[in-house]
Amino acid sequence: MPDKDAGTPRVLLVRHGETEWTISGRYTGKTDVPLTRAGEEQVSSSAQVIVGPKKVIDPSKITHLFISPRTRALRTYELLFDASTRRELEDNAEITEDIREWDYGQASSRVAGQRSYVSQLLIIYLASRSLTKNVS
Repeated sequence: MPDKDAGTPRVLLVRHGETEWTISGRYTGKTDVPLTRAGEEQVSSSAQVIVGPKKVIDPSKITHLFISPRTRALRTYELLFDASTRRELEDNAEITEDIREWDYGQASSRVAGQRSYVSQLLIIYLASRSLTKNVS
């Protein structure tokens, strides 16, 4: 990050690496699916490029981390930051369900495109709710 932007607050979202379900296009949601070996390699190679002093993710500049309690997210965190850095970030890291992936309910583990009646209703509900907000 250029020095001129050093005081600008930033929010960065980091997605976990590959899982068996991302390969097959399945909805994961709350299901605890671990990273594949390739997923771990994706995260490790990305970490070398984006994590470190004066890189996109400079650990010394992190004020708070929200981490999903899913194994894939925790493992991604472990691979992004070495043990020493994780100890330094410990007071700023929060493992919380509030940052977990969407709960697909009955659609969990289905291949994308195989939406259930429940998820279709949810999409309609969300669309109608946003229309209601715009009308008022």
